[in-house]
Amino acid sequence: MQISMTVAEYLLILAGLAMVVNGIIIYGRRTSDWTGVLKMFYNRIGMAVEEFKWYRLGVASLILGVIIRIVNLTLWPA
Repeated sequence: MQISMTVAEYLLILAGLAMVVNGIIIYGRRTSDWTGVLKMFYNRIGMAVEEFKWYRLGVASLILGVIIRIVNLTLWPA
């Protein structure tokens, strides 16, 4: 059980990072404003539906990976 949770944790975190980066790349290609990518993290910018879906799905995956990490460390301390 511990090994499967560890694998799920790393897969969710890597998939989340890939999805966030994908959303950022789609935004950058659409607008050609690569400095606007920095605004994505602290300010609201005009994102298309596809970019928003990738970005939010990536953030949700990262959060789920962190939750699994906390549960994994709670049940099986290193």
